[in-house]
Amino acid sequence: MVSTPLKLFGQQLAMLRKQRGWSQEKLALESGLARSYVSGIERGVRNVALINICALADTLGVPPGELMRFGEAPASELLLEQKRTPFRSGKNPAQQATLRYMTTLSDSEQDVVAAVARALANKGGAR
Repeated sequence: MVSTPLKLFGQQLAMLRKQRGWSQEKLALESGLARSYVSGIERGVRNVALINICALADTLGVPPGELMRFGEAPASELLLEQKRTPFRSGKNPAQQATLRYMTTLSDSEQDVVAAVARALANKGGAR
């Protein structure tokens, strides 16, 4: 059986959600979407709008393109998550802006920012 793009997208969304230990309800509440809509997306029966892809990606802390990486190794998600770990301690606007900014950087630029953040966190400079 061939998987449709909707099913593949839904599987990717479910995988990223489960990696965080979140329920569909939590993802729906955090992203401002209905739980039934999130469920339909994950089952591959709902077509998701670009604005909602962006909302889901922002909520999960990944670039929107990460939701479209159907056949790639899951290591890419874990690597990006590890780079962002220093910024996950809170949800203040500055930290959220930093996370959004990091999604615009190349991998090497993300590595530099993450290394600086880790160094600051180890010295007690990040709160």
